[in-house]
Amino acid sequence: MNELTFLSHLTSEQYLTQLQNRLEQHHLLDEHRNLSLADSSEQDFLELFFLEKIFTPDKRLSPHTIKAYRSDAKTLLIFLTDHSLSFQDIGFPEVKAYNKYIKEKYAAKSAIRKLEFFRRLLDFGYETQFYKTHLSTWISKPTSKKGHYIMEGTRPEEAQTRVQVRELNQKDAEYLISFFPKIVKANQNREQLEKRNLLIAYLLYTTGLRASELLSLNWGSFRYNRQGHLYADVIGKGKKPRTIPIKEETVKLLFDYRRSLRESVDINPEDTSPLFFALYNKKEPCEHKKRLTYPSLYKIVKEAVHLAGKHWKVSPHWFRHTFVTMLLENDVPLAVVKDWAGHSDISTTNLYLERVNQDNMHVHLHKVNLFS
Repeated sequence: MNELTFLSHLTSEQYLTQLQNRLEQHHLLDEHRNLSLADSSEQDFLELFFLEKIFTPDKRLSPHTIKAYRSDAKTLLIFLTDHSLSFQDIGFPEVKAYNKYIKEKYAAKSAIRKLEFFRRLLDFGYETQFYKTHLSTWISKPTSKKGHYIMEGTRPEEAQTRVQVRELNQKDAEYLISFFPKIVKANQNREQLEKRNLLIAYLLYTTGLRASELLSLNWGSFRYNRQGHLYADVIGKGKKPRTIPIKEETVKLLFDYRRSLRESVDINPEDTSPLFFALYNKKEPCEHKKRLTYPSLYKIVKEAVHLAGKHWKVSPHWFRHTFVTMLLENDVPLAVVKDWAGHSDISTTNLYLERVNQDNMHVHLHKVNLFS
């Protein structure tokens, strides 16, 4: 069925004819000409599931999301293999057993994601008659703490946990940022690498960009507004565009970085070359630009964390949480922060505000005279 994956590259004139032919050849249409996988192979079922529900042509997935989907699929495949099961063997007991296995083996947020992948697969199977019953109704997901938290065990003999917020205070953030250029060990392109790393740190800290948004930046992503302030236009989750203001300190680093590469600092909206690209082992650092990948960005952050000797769990996303919290702590309106951060729903932004308000409860307490 691999040939079905090529249909997305056909012209609109060819698409209907080719799709009709392929589906009829594989007997994947029922008497109502609806997609039916009742008699299909597991290979057909899985390929169509990924083609129609996961890797759709109109959906741009980040490397992180793709990696998560592959991990979820691998987890399910391993479970089935370990129990000598096929996808066609899945029924009520198998759904309950896998549900129990995931909830016991993974933390709440990972379990929720893996069970959501499983639910989507079962629903697709029911919609296409691969499964005769609505099996996903028996999935029960664990509850998860809302907000940006990590869970840590506090006592080995107990299941009790404590909550740690995945963000930094201002002092620690500034301290950690100072180590980004210090991780460079190579002599070749040392100056460019140091300036690149420091700019990465400042953009993470002062813009609230997601890692995927940062890595997608081109030189043409930047523009001046009518007042002469520099902005970056980014495409966020769900292909939603938004505009991010760039702080003056970050603007200076941006231009320093460009000059170190012997690149023009003139803003050019037509320039689609990547802002961040691999610089190692390049005789000419600006030739053959290969966009920086998420594993490379993650490695930069982790090496800086290690060198700083603290906050070893910090990842690129911690800076986003830190930025949003700092905006709210400085009384930036909730609606402005929502748009700035690219949250799809203001309830997400409100989670940050609730915790900021909790942290400030002592301010109100000190206003009350409890003793005469």
